[in-house]
Amino acid sequence: MNIQITMKSFIRMATVVAIATATFGIAGCASHPAGKTVSAKKPASLPWPLVIHDPAKHQTGAELWAENCMRCHELRSPAQYKPGEWAVIIDYMRLKAGLTGEQARKIENFLKESSQGS
Repeated sequence: MNIQITMKSFIRMATVVAIATATFGIAGCASHPAGKTVSAKKPASLPWPLVIHDPAKHQTGAELWAENCMRCHELRSPAQYKPGEWAVIIDYMRLKAGLTGEQARKIENFLKESSQGS
């Protein structure tokens, strides 16, 4: 089954959808008695402020380092690089590993502190 949509048929289809949407919207409004106000149902209460729980937020830099870096390669000793070198490595690897800014900062701080102590 080979379906080809030309620009003309696409515009025709978009027009039909727009008309149908407008028609149903107007028909929905016309079905209410004149002068009556219709109120929407109150949504279920949400916790305020809305809090998103991030389990990684409570992990240490060492835990994040072991968990994320070990997925792709063997872990290197923090003493293998100087603190400034770790900063460059973390900037690069953050994108590849899909780390949040907070996770990358925790890992970088752990590696910098560990490399200075060695």
